Order: sequence, then C-alpha cells, then structure tokens
Amino acid sequence: MSKLLSDKRVAYGLILVGFVGGLLSVLIDPLRGEDIYLHVVQIIGVVLGLVMILAGAYLTFMYNPPPAAE
Repeated sequence: MSKLLSDKRVAYGLILVGFVGGLLSVLIDPLRGEDIYLHVVQIIGVVLGLVMILAGAYLTFMYNPPPAAE
C-alpha cells in the first residue's frame, strides 16, 4: 500500500479528477443552458472534489513513505 501511495501519478490523478469533478459540478447548469443554482448533489460534488484535491496535494507534498525494509 505504501508503494501505491508514494507513486506521484496517483497523487496527480487525484488532483486532476478532483478539479475536473468539482468544476463540472459547478458548471453543469450553465452547460445545460440554465441559471446557476447549486443543488445538494452539486454541493456534494464540489466538496468531494475539494477533498480529492487536498488528498492529492497531501500525497504530493507532505507524504514521505518509510524506507522499505529489505
């Protein structure tokens, strides 16, 4: 598990998916041609996107896995 968390591609993927998901949650109404009104599901999407961005940022900048014991 530590090897998976230390892979930077996973962290960058979390940041990217969180950003796109949060942005899409906010912009889905204008894309459909309606006024911006955040429904409960859209707010949950924004919060989950923010959590994913923060988790990816933590894995990128703060997480230091312990050295592998051989």
